Amino acid sequence: MSQRNHSVAASPLNVTAAILAGGRGERLGGADKGLVRLSGRPLYQHVLAALERQAGAILIVANRHLDQYADSGFTVVSDPWPDFRGPLAGMLAALEATRTDWLLTAPCDAARLPADLLARLRRAAEAGKAQAAYAVADGDAQYVCALLHRDLAPPLREALDAGERAPKRWLADIGAVAADFTDAEPTPVWSVNTPAELQAAEHYLEACHG
Repeated sequence: MSQRNHSVAASPLNVTAAILAGGRGERLGGADKGLVRLSGRPLYQHVLAALERQAGAILIVANRHLDQYADSGFTVVSDPWPDFRGPLAGMLAALEATRTDWLLTAPCDAARLPADLLARLRRAAEAGKAQAAYAVADGDAQYVCALLHRDLAPPLREALDAGERAPKRWLADIGAVAADFTDAEPTPVWSVNTPAELQAAEHYLEACHG
């Protein structure tokens, strides 16, 4: 990919942001995680508030309660398969729906995202001349918080058809680079997976806003 194509990602108008809300929510009792309420509003709306400032278009990937997500006014798409193949399937659904060169993805339970999520991922992709970048903080990779070029849709579909389900392996296979968010302030909440984490996020957001 040319350096010119990479530099285009500097403009949010050439980036679509996708909220991945298609999971089973098993550790939250099977709840549709994006619709679980945090600080008075659904989790996905916290993600939406962060991403709509960083992208020219928004997609929501959901496999349940499509009407409720559509109430946001944004386009809702579903995984290409009905058997819950995980976040990679959500990434593919978004890549195949986007009309921009770049896709910024985040899970629906990322209750507090950095304001410079796109900027840091873009810089990492440009520096590494890569088609994809993902977030890392304190040594923990956040593979679903990623910037992907739309050309990755065909190889991702091929990988999923071959049985791949792990974002870590697929991103490694395509030469994705890491972007460091260790010093991001305030500290991001990258995911909320259990009732205890939901309660902790509630207290944290109250403290941040207090």
